[in-house]
Amino acid sequence: MANTDTRTIANLLREYAHRTFLRGGNPYRTRAYLRAADSLTALSQPLDRIIAAGALTSIPGIGDAIADIVTKLHQTGTHPSLDKLREEVPAGVMELFAVPGLRPTRY
Repeated sequence: MANTDTRTIANLLREYAHRTFLRGGNPYRTRAYLRAADSLTALSQPLDRIIAAGALTSIPGIGDAIADIVTKLHQTGTHPSLDKLREEVPAGVMELFAVPGLRPTRY
């Protein structure tokens, strides 16, 4: 499979964050995924190069655990943890995030 583009990976990280939060996960972890997604969208270099150089953790908001997730998302377009969250949190619940003004109380 071709490498996944940066914007798609950022969106997948946001999905990961929302599903983690809805599942009752740690709000700090949710914010970390959202912060990492924002950092990816602001990159000035191609993500391919950053991953090849092993420099993902030099991006603000990306530590070892998130770097592993980003790398797997980049290579395959998915991650086992995200797949599990997709099974646990129905897609219809995720559609609520698209409704303006309708958000969980806090991240």
